Amino acid sequence: MTPSFVRSKLSNLPLSQQLASQTRPASIGLVLSQVRTVLDEYGGVSDEEEGRAESEILLTHLLEFGTTELFASLRAPFPAERRDDLLNALARRIRHEPMRYITGSCPFYGRDFNVDARVFIPRPETEQLIDQALAWAEETHAETLRVADIGTGSGVIAITLARELTLPEVHAVDISHDALEVASFNADRLAGLVGVTFHEGDLATPLEGHFDILVANLPYVKLQTLEDAETELAHEPRGALDGGVTGMDVIERLIPMLADVMNPYRSLVLLEIDPPLAAPTISLVEKHLPGASVSILSDFAGLARVAEIQIGG
Repeated sequence: MTPSFVRSKLSNLPLSQQLASQTRPASIGLVLSQVRTVLDEYGGVSDEEEGRAESEILLTHLLEFGTTELFASLRAPFPAERRDDLLNALARRIRHEPMRYITGSCPFYGRDFNVDARVFIPRPETEQLIDQALAWAEETHAETLRVADIGTGSGVIAITLARELTLPEVHAVDISHDALEVASFNADRLAGLVGVTFHEGDLATPLEGHFDILVANLPYVKLQTLEDAETELAHEPRGALDGGVTGMDVIERLIPMLADVMNPYRSLVLLEIDPPLAAPTISLVEKHLPGASVSILSDFAGLARVAEIQIGG
C-alpha cells in the first residue's frame, strides 16, 4: 500500500474523526478500542489476541504508560498532542512494518531492548537459550565463565547472560556493523558493570582462546520459506534470516569452528534451529565434534528448537 492510500484510508476512519473532534475529545479507552479495530481490519495481525496486544503496546509506548497505568486511565482524554504520532504509527503498521520497529523497543528476559530495522526482532522462544545456559552454569559451579554469542544482532543474548551469570566474560560477534551499533547501545544501557566485548566479523573467526558457553541464534530460514513468508519479514534484515536453500548454510559453517573455540574439558554450545533442521544438525555435530553429546530440546509449542551440545565433562 502506498503512503497516500494509507493516509486516505485512515482519514476516513471513525478513529481519525474522533481524534480531530474539538467538542468531545476521545477517551484513551475509546482510542484503544478503535486502534484494535484498525489493526484487526488493516494492520496484518493474525488474530484478535495479537490485535489486542499490539494496540496495548502502541498506546503504552505513545503515552509512556505501563500497562497498569494504561488501564487505570481509560476514561481520561487521549492527549491531543499525540494524535499525529498515533496516526503515523498506524500508517506504518498498515504498511506491515513490525510493531517493535515502530515503538523502537522489544522485551527480552525481563528487560527492554532497543531495536530498529538494522537488527532482527528478538522472539520469545530465544529465551530458552538463556534458561539452558543458566542451568548448565549453575551445575558447573565454575568461578568464572567465558561466554560467546555468535550473530548477536541487538545483543539480547550476550547482554542477558552478562547480567544473569556470576562473573562472566562475555564476547559477542556479528558480521553487521549496523547491528553492532544497536547492540553496543543496548549494552551501554543494560549490561551493567560486567559489560560485553563486541567483535565485528564472521561467526567465530574473531574469537581468541577457549569458551565455556557459546550461544548462537543464526539465520536458519529456508530461502523458499523466506520468499513466501509474511510481509513483516520483508522489513527485517535479510542477512539475519536467510539460511540458504536448506536453512543450514550458516549453521554448517559454524559447527566445524567449534572444536577450536570451545573448552575441550567441559563446555556447552546452544544453537537455535528450525524444527526440520534437527537431524542435519545432529549429523554435523557427530561429524565435526566426535565424542560430544547432542540433544534436541523442544520449545513451548512442542517444536524442536534448540540443539544442546555438551563437550567433555
